[in-house]
Amino acid sequence: MRSNRDHLRRIGDETQRSREHLSNIEDSSAATARSAAQNTQLLKGIAYTNRVNMVFNGITAMNSARQLRTQKQQLALQNEQHRLQQEQHALQQAVSAQTARHEFSMWRQTPEGVAFVEWQERAVSLLPFLRSRERTWSTAWANAIDRTRAEVPEGEKQRIRNHPARLKQNGLRIASFVAFAVAVLCAISFGFQLFFYGLVQATGGGSSERAHGSITYEECLDILADPDNIIMNESDCEAIRPVENTPPSIVPLVLAAGTCIGLVIARKVRQRAAQNDPTLEQESRARIARWGFDPLSTQGVGFPWHESEGFAGYADNIEHMLHSAPSTRPMPSQLIPLQVPTPLQPSERLPGEANDVLVMFHEENEQLSR
Repeated sequence: MRSNRDHLRRIGDETQRSREHLSNIEDSSAATARSAAQNTQLLKGIAYTNRVNMVFNGITAMNSARQLRTQKQQLALQNEQHRLQQEQHALQQAVSAQTARHEFSMWRQTPEGVAFVEWQERAVSLLPFLRSRERTWSTAWANAIDRTRAEVPEGEKQRIRNHPARLKQNGLRIASFVAFAVAVLCAISFGFQLFFYGLVQATGGGSSERAHGSITYEECLDILADPDNIIMNESDCEAIRPVENTPPSIVPLVLAAGTCIGLVIARKVRQRAAQNDPTLEQESRARIARWGFDPLSTQGVGFPWHESEGFAGYADNIEHMLHSAPSTRPMPSQLIPLQVPTPLQPSERLPGEANDVLVMFHEENEQLSR
């Protein structure tokens, strides 16, 4: 009976354990299902986020493309506006010019305009003639300057070229700067040496009372000279030999400073000698006396080809009136009198090339007056 009961008890225990195992399996299955559901929800969330990101990226790309198109359209619009403004400005200028030409054409039919037209016809013929004379006169002087420069001795040319360098004296200037720098270094070195010399003197470093008992160097030498000496030797005396503290030498500083001052004075003396040198002025006066001008200082024509100073800029004034007449519409009293200026008379003061041109100008004037 007992064995049967034990058997039944074991069967009951196993059944209970089976129930618990099945319960655990059910719990595990439920947890697995819940985990799968959570994973599914998580995957759905990730997929939704990806879709949202794709939509956002698409919207961003669309906005960027729209902004790019807008910028291109604005740039094209600005270019078109600029082109239209230029065309409008050109059109306004064309209209203004056409209006001015029309008004000027109408004005030329007035008595003042008729007088200007007659003056204009004569001015257009006279202006090239005057310009040709100016070019001929300038060419003649250029040839004369080149010829006379070739006749100037090379020594005079060399003195002219070297004169700026003589006035500056850059070599002595640089040398004086170097000497000044050396003098400053010598002064600094002398100051340090003087300071340490005073310091040694103040601490008694130059005295002969050095440590070796109470014996000085002189007493040591006396003991060493004693024939009965068995205590001191030469090494003992050398050990207490006083160090000579000589004062610093000021000679390098004086030499450097003297050199600097001497170079500065030499530079000033040479500069003054170059400024007061009468050679250049005398040679220039000799060239002027020979050719009537100094070819080494003359750069071009120094005076016009005609006699009257009132004709200075005469051709330029005529040309200016020709160009400004459509807008200024000068009155007959404002028109520049047209005439051929009287040429200068040939002179011994002028070079042969200039005299030849003046003779030709006089011949042309005689032909024009016939």
